Amino acid sequence: MNSRIKKPQNFVRTALVLLLAGATSGCVTDGVESTTGRPLPPKPRKVAPASESSSINAISVLKSQQPMDTTGNGFPNLLGVGVYLFARPYPIPRFADGTLVCSLFSPGSFDQLNPLANDPVVSWTFGPEMMAEARVNNLIGPGYQLSLDLGAVGLNSLELNSADLVVQFLPTQFGDGIIYSSIQRVPFRLY
Repeated sequence: MNSRIKKPQNFVRTALVLLLAGATSGCVTDGVESTTGRPLPPKPRKVAPASESSSINAISVLKSQQPMDTTGNGFPNLLGVGVYLFARPYPIPRFADGTLVCSLFSPGSFDQLNPLANDPVVSWTFGPEMMAEARVNNLIGPGYQLSLDLGAVGLNSLELNSADLVVQFLPTQFGDGIIYSSIQRVPFRLY
């Protein structure tokens, strides 16, 4: 009878030792990593914004993937565009006084070395008052949200399947140069 009592005690003791060993051993992390094994990026830090006296010397343009057909005529006529003005080396965009000119050129016809060489197919001009109304402050920072509507310039279609969008900033401050964006292709066909 004693042998029967010792067996359950040995089992309980063994199970308790195994449970304690399993609980104390486990994964040990010596650093924080992403799921891909790479280290996490550094924590964000505060950066001083560009001063109002610093010249705008760079422009970034984000556009909708393709224009929308808001008239129902089967031709896309409305393109959303976000414009951000930078005073490098500051990494945060800022508002500036001036005029934005958004132009569509025939594909490949805009020459970045000689911007005045070819006329655009169509242009929209947003003066200082319109730019003030178009101001937004989002995750990227201060910028301008614009709608390029062909109907606003008297057109309901273009004879092109695509066009090159170029945005230029004309500052009101004397001495600042005219800044052009990079070229972005805009498809003008419905899928």
